[in-house]
Amino acid sequence: MDRAIINKSFEELSRTPNTDVGRKGGSFLAGTFSDLIDVMDIAMWQLDINYRVVGYNKKAKQIYGEDALGDFCYHAAAKRDTICEICPARAVYKGQESGRSEHKRTDVSGKEIYIDHIATPIKNRDGEVTGTLVLIIDITHLKKQEEELLQHRNHLEEMVVDRTKDLEESQAKFRALYEQTNRSEKLYRSLLNSSADAIVVYNLEGQVQFLSPSFSKIFGWSLEELKGIRVPFVPESEREPSGREISRLLDTGEPTQNFQTKRFTKDGRLLDIYISASRYDDQEGNPLGILVILKDITEKRVMEKQLQQVQKMEALATLSGGIAHDFNNLLTGLLGNASLLLLDGQLQERHIEKLKNIERYVERAANLTKQLLGLSKYGKYDVKPTNINKLVLACSSLFAETKKEITITRNFGNGIWPVEVDRGQLEQVLLNLFVNAGQAMPRGGEIHLETRNTVLDSQDVEPYQLTPGRYIQIKVTDTGVGIDDAIKDKIFDPFFTTKQKEMGTGLGLASAYGIVTNHDGIIKVSSKLGEGTTFTIFLPASNQDVEPESAAINILLRGEETILLVDDEEMVSVVGKQFLELLGYTVIVAASGREALELFERSQDEIDLIILDMIMPGMSGSDTFDQLKRLNPNISTILSSGYSPDGQAAEILGRGCGGFLQKPYSLTELSVKVRKVLDAPH
Repeated sequence: MDRAIINKSFEELSRTPNTDVGRKGGSFLAGTFSDLIDVMDIAMWQLDINYRVVGYNKKAKQIYGEDALGDFCYHAAAKRDTICEICPARAVYKGQESGRSEHKRTDVSGKEIYIDHIATPIKNRDGEVTGTLVLIIDITHLKKQEEELLQHRNHLEEMVVDRTKDLEESQAKFRALYEQTNRSEKLYRSLLNSSADAIVVYNLEGQVQFLSPSFSKIFGWSLEELKGIRVPFVPESEREPSGREISRLLDTGEPTQNFQTKRFTKDGRLLDIYISASRYDDQEGNPLGILVILKDITEKRVMEKQLQQVQKMEALATLSGGIAHDFNNLLTGLLGNASLLLLDGQLQERHIEKLKNIERYVERAANLTKQLLGLSKYGKYDVKPTNINKLVLACSSLFAETKKEITITRNFGNGIWPVEVDRGQLEQVLLNLFVNAGQAMPRGGEIHLETRNTVLDSQDVEPYQLTPGRYIQIKVTDTGVGIDDAIKDKIFDPFFTTKQKEMGTGLGLASAYGIVTNHDGIIKVSSKLGEGTTFTIFLPASNQDVEPESAAINILLRGEETILLVDDEEMVSVVGKQFLELLGYTVIVAASGREALELFERSQDEIDLIILDMIMPGMSGSDTFDQLKRLNPNISTILSSGYSPDGQAAEILGRGCGGFLQKPYSLTELSVKVRKVLDAPH
């Protein structure tokens, strides 16, 4: 920009003692900055009323070249013959206080860049607009960051990047204002007032001299309330580190960049804040005060925590699913052998009782693996449209029978929408919450349950990458001891527990988080020490009609057909073969997918049903199923796995597999599943 114009403006302002500007503090504000526009890291140029570039600084020359001076802005920047449709200068000439637009440009070196333009009016002494001052901010690196984060974390990361971009743009704009510009008091105030971040100017005694409008919007105080006093918003825990940083700044004159701290608002909310601050001096170099920029990063911190939780749970999902699968194979062998021994009529009574204990222990272990699978994204078993009021009522009534010292009150919404859930898994979530509430109220208390229909908008669901729309809300509130803020962020972590070893595994809330997330839902917690805890669950509503509960079958169903049992785990195939033979079937065993194909090719006319393990080395269960179907498209098949029937299993079931058998399974479960598939119409 033409330095003579700037010098002349400053000289005229400086030569005007005893003017209104001087009395309003103009000399104070003008002394805040030094004449360093040409070394600014932000490009700026000055346009006349006809959009012609009449001045620019060194940074603008680096972007658009020396030929830009005297050229029209739209030709120099965009190689156009007419004014850009969203030109920020045009907005100023139409009477607006400022204009802003974002464009993709090619700089003088031929490199493609992204530019953010901010235009403010230049007026003569009569208040007439005679031109515009345009800040030209290179945001190319931010654009690239947006694209990379969008690919990595879709919309959630996009929100974080967008917010970060706004904050970085604002910081750059006002750092340039504070450190490098001396244009005039009007320009200074115009830029301060357009800041998205809060700005405070202090004197050396820490007394407020100026507040930006954004400060009042974010923190609640006005300049009239704080003029000449200290801002009462520093928490006790932040006084010492903040004081040290301010002392260092005043002593050395070195600016503070992104000092992380916390500050209270007028209404008592505690915000996460980044502070950037610079000392300003008079024209002789003597310190006069401090200019402070405060960025509210509270929302960004919430998003980062949510993203970290999602990433952590995704990693644990893979690990927990594999562990649960291997354990379920082992449990199938244990449960099967115990059940087979119990069928031996010559066993002594003391041995029978021990075998029954083994069965009970296996069932407890199977419940533990279900909790591990609850962490996995493939954790749902049997999803049905469900009336949530009936499920919550039944589950809470069962809990109430065991905890007479706890009063349960219910406020269920009328006309509640159906939800598609695995009823057993959602019961597990509720029982985990009830048990935690009971342990938080050792001397008794109250659990209040509430359900209602609600509609979540995009702002509600974007941090969780869900779809806005109709949801069912379930609230579980207790009057217990509450949760300390220091551990609140850890309660959904697997194996994190504050209970004694014999009282829990630390998987209850982790599996609850996993189950709700796997149902495309949200689970939140709010709590205060001494005031109790509330868990809130949101589940997407369904348009399907509620399915009634089916009665359990407790009899053994037998048959005489021939079954091909395919499993690479010997303990599973041995137990499965003995189970099936006890039920009257003829059994052929294959230890791999390739062996199964060879046996089926030789004996397919004799084989009526195939029980196929999903996870096998070499040829997988999925590939084996496809090859078997090519040999005989009508063959009946049951898929068996230690995983749940989601993911890959669901794909196989969708390709024509007749049913799914979850490991570990009992003799009764096996008999019912086999007969159901064999008797189904083909």
